[in-house]
Amino acid sequence: MKLNNSHVKFLFDRNENFNVFNLVRLLRDNKNSDELILDISGMETRHQELIVGKFSVFLYLYMKLITISQHSATLIVSKVHSSLIDIVCTRDRAIEEDNTLIFELQHLIPQKNNNKNPHFVKNIRGAVLLSLVQDLIDIEKVGGQVLIFNEKSPLLLHAASDFLNNEENALMMWEVLNAWEVEHEQGYKAEINRRIQLSLKAKKELDILLKELSRGSSTNNTLSNFIGQMQSNIGLPKNIYTSTQNLKIWFVDDQHANGWYKLIKNSIPDTNVEVTALNGVEDVKHCLELSSFKGVGIIPDLALVDLRLSESDQVVESYDAEELSGFSVVDLLLGCWRGLPIMITSASSKLCNMEKAIERGAVAYWRKSDEVYDCGSKNAVLTAFDINLQFIEKLTQALKRARYKFVFRIVENLRIKVKPLAIKYSSLQRCIENYTTELEQKTSWMCWQKTCDTKINDSLYLGVMELFNEIEPLLWNRGSENLVFDPSKKIRFKSQSTDSQLINDSLDFLDSKYEITGIGLKSHYEKCKSIRNKLPIIHGSAAAKNVKHASLADIEISLLIVWCLLNELVNEKK
Repeated sequence: MKLNNSHVKFLFDRNENFNVFNLVRLLRDNKNSDELILDISGMETRHQELIVGKFSVFLYLYMKLITISQHSATLIVSKVHSSLIDIVCTRDRAIEEDNTLIFELQHLIPQKNNNKNPHFVKNIRGAVLLSLVQDLIDIEKVGGQVLIFNEKSPLLLHAASDFLNNEENALMMWEVLNAWEVEHEQGYKAEINRRIQLSLKAKKELDILLKELSRGSSTNNTLSNFIGQMQSNIGLPKNIYTSTQNLKIWFVDDQHANGWYKLIKNSIPDTNVEVTALNGVEDVKHCLELSSFKGVGIIPDLALVDLRLSESDQVVESYDAEELSGFSVVDLLLGCWRGLPIMITSASSKLCNMEKAIERGAVAYWRKSDEVYDCGSKNAVLTAFDINLQFIEKLTQALKRARYKFVFRIVENLRIKVKPLAIKYSSLQRCIENYTTELEQKTSWMCWQKTCDTKINDSLYLGVMELFNEIEPLLWNRGSENLVFDPSKKIRFKSQSTDSQLINDSLDFLDSKYEITGIGLKSHYEKCKSIRNKLPIIHGSAAAKNVKHASLADIEISLLIVWCLLNELVNEKK
């Protein structure tokens, strides 16, 4: 067989990684030939060298997957660096003559024994099947016939190419592909197409959310202008609102280098998403130290965490067993960044681990493989479709909490700012702590229960109104009945039956003091009260014209006003 550039897409992924398994697929029908001769001299040098470097791995899989009668294999090359030729000749006992390498098949060194750990095997099985499903989704529709053992096949399996260097995994996928070629009738393909469309729809929804999150607060001009003035005029910490071009996802998995990173990356649309792979607890600790040193810029927007991250985790699980190391990662991340969405990605089906995930603060749990033993069966592929769809849906749900990342940062800053104040502020301190707990719990259950965020936002907005109620008595001097910020001004009431204008007058003073232009603090606060008065959870109004739901921007603006008032009170104490 002569290979050329038309085979490149089938044999190499976008990062130029060589898919050894696919080269075996190309040569399936060569089993009856007297000789195995492969001419790659017409390919680019870098592709030739990648094939030469892994040719012995290919030959070993070739012998295991295809019943052959050949005793040797010939590889014809050109422009391959002499040092690589020398390494291959020494390592694989190959003979080199005039850009031709000859391999004696009986001299090949067998692969090392495969890891037989049940968890590891189940993990691999799931990964290989997910790779097939991802290729089917990329096709978008399966027609009358799908090429399998041809360079024009759309089933590239590149996402699992690292797994397929292994004999056992390769045999499993070989069985799947042979079954697909001969047994999948029209009715089954219709079911495959139905599931492809479900996956494409879910992936589109994920793509829309990713684009929304990558834009951040810049799409809301009112909020963006307000933040700008708060930062430049009043001193709002700039690490609360950060603008990054890419959405950051941390993927913590000790098997990421064995192919899971490719699978995860391939499942996520390329919309400004940066996926960083970490190996385990120590890697996470190191990144947290860097984050503390460099500042807010490397905070992830989401973390995907496997539960088994070390050899010590490879034990039979029970309620009384020592905790898996993945939970230590969850604790580390949430201890550093409250509100960070964490999605568990594990092959474990133990209910106790799901319970612990909820207790520790994760917002989603994805089983990345299932109990599949007959991988050539149709149900194996359909199950893999279900697992893939669940990943997309659960990732989308988990990322909805990332919308609240600025809310979490403002509230955390409020907690820090109010903590050292005197006992006079204890009621406000408790209110802020309670709000923090409600924020965590409500956004967490929003993800677990897949509920709409409308009621969540209304409830969180009403909670900010409670903060205003707690901060209001701190804005006036009870002895003189003057404003704390402006002692020359007496407190006033619209009437004896209405609220005082303490907050309004205090914000009016701050607008003047800090030269807030456009829509000022006082005007924003008036709008806050207007929204509060129309919240359906307060009045239960059924008439649409009388109902006003709170948006996420409304929550942020109201919290920023609380921050301004608290910041000024702190400055007054200095």
